[in-house]
Amino acid sequence: MSASDVRPHLSEDYCMYRGHRLWGAYFCSSLSVFVGGLVILLICKFGSQALRRLRILPKRNRIHPQDVDPDAVLNLRNSLRMWAFSIISAQCRPGKILTLFTFCLHLCSVLTYMIMTAYPVEYCMQDYTALFMVDVVFNLFYVVNFGLRFIAAQDELLVWVELKSLIDFFTIIPSFISLFTKRAWLGLKFLRALHLLELPRVLQLLNILHSNTSLELTRLIAVLVGSLLTAAGALHLIENSGDPWSSPPNTYVHTYFETVYCLVITMSTVGYGDVVPHTVTGKFIIIVFIFTGLGVFASYVPEVLGIIKNRKRFNGRYTNASGETHVVVCGHITLANASAFMQEFLHKDRGDVHVNVLFLGNFHPNQELVAFFSLHFLQASFYEGSVLERRDQERVMMSKASACLILCDRFTDDQNNEDVANLMRVISIKRYCPDTRVIVQMFKHSSKAYLQNVPNWDWSRGDSVICLAELKLGFMAQSCQVPGLSTLLANLFTMQSEVENEGDSWQNLYRQGLFNEMYTEYLSSSFNSLSFIQASKLCFLKLKLLLIGIEYQSGDDYLSVLVNPPSNIKIKNQTLGFFIASDAAHAKRASFYCFRCHSDIKDLTKMRPCECNHCIDVPCRNFSTISMGCRRPSFGVLPCSLSDQQCEPLTQNQLLQQYASQTEMEEVKLDSTGLFHWCTPVSLQDITLTRQTARSLALRDHVLVGVFGDERSSLLGLCDFMMPLRASSLTSLELKTVVFLADPLYFSREWPSIHYFPNVYFLPGSPLCGADLKALSVDRCVMCVVLNAFSCVRDHEPAMQDKETILSCVNLYSICFSQELNLRHTRSPGHRDFAWTPEPFCQTGATVPLLVELENTSNVQYISKMDSAEMFSSLALTQAFAEGSVFSMDFLDSLVAATYFNAHVPALICTLVTGGDTPLLEAQLAENNHLDEGNMSPQLGALRQRSKLAQLALNKRPLKQFKCNHFKDLFCQALDNLEIMCFGLYRLLDPTNASLKRYVITNPPADLLLLQTDKVFCSVPFHQSHLLVRTETSSSPQL
Repeated sequence: MSASDVRPHLSEDYCMYRGHRLWGAYFCSSLSVFVGGLVILLICKFGSQALRRLRILPKRNRIHPQDVDPDAVLNLRNSLRMWAFSIISAQCRPGKILTLFTFCLHLCSVLTYMIMTAYPVEYCMQDYTALFMVDVVFNLFYVVNFGLRFIAAQDELLVWVELKSLIDFFTIIPSFISLFTKRAWLGLKFLRALHLLELPRVLQLLNILHSNTSLELTRLIAVLVGSLLTAAGALHLIENSGDPWSSPPNTYVHTYFETVYCLVITMSTVGYGDVVPHTVTGKFIIIVFIFTGLGVFASYVPEVLGIIKNRKRFNGRYTNASGETHVVVCGHITLANASAFMQEFLHKDRGDVHVNVLFLGNFHPNQELVAFFSLHFLQASFYEGSVLERRDQERVMMSKASACLILCDRFTDDQNNEDVANLMRVISIKRYCPDTRVIVQMFKHSSKAYLQNVPNWDWSRGDSVICLAELKLGFMAQSCQVPGLSTLLANLFTMQSEVENEGDSWQNLYRQGLFNEMYTEYLSSSFNSLSFIQASKLCFLKLKLLLIGIEYQSGDDYLSVLVNPPSNIKIKNQTLGFFIASDAAHAKRASFYCFRCHSDIKDLTKMRPCECNHCIDVPCRNFSTISMGCRRPSFGVLPCSLSDQQCEPLTQNQLLQQYASQTEMEEVKLDSTGLFHWCTPVSLQDITLTRQTARSLALRDHVLVGVFGDERSSLLGLCDFMMPLRASSLTSLELKTVVFLADPLYFSREWPSIHYFPNVYFLPGSPLCGADLKALSVDRCVMCVVLNAFSCVRDHEPAMQDKETILSCVNLYSICFSQELNLRHTRSPGHRDFAWTPEPFCQTGATVPLLVELENTSNVQYISKMDSAEMFSSLALTQAFAEGSVFSMDFLDSLVAATYFNAHVPALICTLVTGGDTPLLEAQLAENNHLDEGNMSPQLGALRQRSKLAQLALNKRPLKQFKCNHFKDLFCQALDNLEIMCFGLYRLLDPTNASLKRYVITNPPADLLLLQTDKVFCSVPFHQSHLLVRTETSSSPQL
């Protein structure tokens, strides 16, 4: 309402300047103090800088107050600063008390302001009221607080212009002037409502808020309430004072509550219109508030409501009333890895999966993650919390979970820190829930070794570690020995959805093999006493399964995972078999096969368990070793010693005889574990090449490894790459020379971990340099591998994540090789000629055998011309991957889900990829992360007697002697005559195929017609190593 008499409270006889408003004087006094102090500070700052440049004043030593030594401080200013900092800093007890007390005064001052709004905006006082004096006391405290902050400041200018100081300038000074004029002015005291923005910090200081969600919720509420009360105070001041230029003032009396009410209905877009501004300035404030306050309301209020709504949802407690199985997934959780995990976890080939997945993350999920969990609400849910906190583990019933799966961040800049974080998660879980099975992802092989020291870590309970660097480099290293093997193994350990066939092209055979996976089942009692060859043929011909290995128990407490074990090893009762099959139901046939009841069965779909006595007591899946109390198994190595009386005598004698005969042919040095070839460590300078010396080596059938990295890059761990290439199961003639092409600053950091492997050379340079590639005879290598040690930034464009790899491929494809170079290589003396035929001489870089790793799988379009972006759906369906030219760590992410369902997956992968592993090796790496020289003995040499993966040409010996039309003929004859197990084909692509590229066929059908140009993936026993090498003049390049 309009006031008829605008100044009745300013016309009293005791009023100074009776009848006149003094609000301008109050405001200008505050503004003049602020501006004047700002000018003085600027003059002092720039003046002191000028004097120091002129060296009139010494340079100022800017020391943080908490770092100042009190005994060394002689300057009074620094002493005062340190004292003030100790009082106001929340890092110490007095500072915490002062902070809490100050915030309480803020609340009281806001409440005092609200009470004072019942009085006129400006009025005369005959006597000081109690409310006025309380406000003066508050202002005295604020003056002291400002003085302490100013004294403790490192930069006084920043303190002078910060928000808290501005509030003090425009609220304290008018209050002190009122003491002399006896005229109260409400003024800008509403600005104290902005102190509510400090609420989150204060609650966190009191240890009331712990989670990010609570902090964010408190911050949003503080911003909403603080901005609303401040804007309401401004509108109340203008409406009750009138426009500054109006005379007489056009004041309209509104209570503070009415202005708050007006702004709320305006901000909520309701707009009743019963309370509206009348002054021009008030209307302008409403206009500004609509643009700012409405935006804040529209964004903050839904977010606050969403947090409150999801607070119970994400901070609740899991209740398993129905007794269902559940797993906990923690670590690095994003939409990408969560969706990939759930896709692999719930794949239809696994059948009906009745397992609840609980994701535990110490963050509030964004809208994309909320939508994802809503989509999978029947089997997946998210809980906000940390696995490092016991109460959060109790919330998700960690002690009763079937497993805890810990994911890592593959795109991290600091792999060591990521491994340490996951190691801490393992320690926390094993401390509070020692019996819970843990499956953890890690990067470094050295980090993997630390798990052996974690209390309650027990592999027999199913605890597993998936070392990404070890497996990635192991996959790629094995592809140097066996081209295309990385694709074959990746297909076996990941599950793919079926796609339609495309006419009669090569894709049909590739995709038919793509849908095969690795499964484990216990062999029925009908397999007892059979040799592995007999059991494998029975499974392949009768059950349509490919049995590639078994879990063999020697004695009471020795286990070993063996691929294509020796013929003298017999199948025992309850032996676990490793099968390649299209789904779990097919692999299940081996567990209930009965030679009496199923010998004449034709339709395998009608095969059912029988009730006779020959098919009983088959254990539950996946837990062969979990409850047996056996030691940690050996992978690929038969743990048989001369003192082991439980080992079969034939096996023991045969191993030693084979070792003795082999040592007559070659002299080798092995490490102390007997698993790797070893040599006396040499310095990096001794194996460093120049382009001239590299050309003089006449390199051929070597492995060329180009590495991108510098002195700041994270180490790849090239030891994991070299181990499969220097496995002791390889003979000396099978060891390929490995040449690294890299930055010397980077490679010098990697060299100490590989300096004990033989036949390794280094050329300082870059994979982008064509001259370096030509000097290392890239056209004559068996494989050119490109590795990238630079960290990948996930926010970059997809192509930029693999820019170095893409550039190296483009550069290699453009290189042309001269005929003279090829002729010189043809005449090079002393080289090894393997049984599989070398490809014709490479005329251009496009024909060089290449293997690269992609961080972003869609970048395959830049690697292969045949894989366009429009046709890309999955890396597994591209031609480059089918050829074995690309590899991605995305395939390793699926191993977490595969390991949960099959505890033996890591054991088999380690056997196939790393070339063998024993408890002794893990213990030695855990102790000093180094391989030592071994004392050669029959026992140590016997560890070499294990099968190895190889690739044999069908039109060359030893397979040429078999007249095979179909794959089943080759499979049976190779097993019967040579004990070689065939499990895949490497076939030429359809014409036209000028580059003679090949593709992988995994587990070919039994009736598949063979081609003379086919190459065969196979497992060859050690005693058949002579079939892999034809020795003309064996020598290694010498400098």
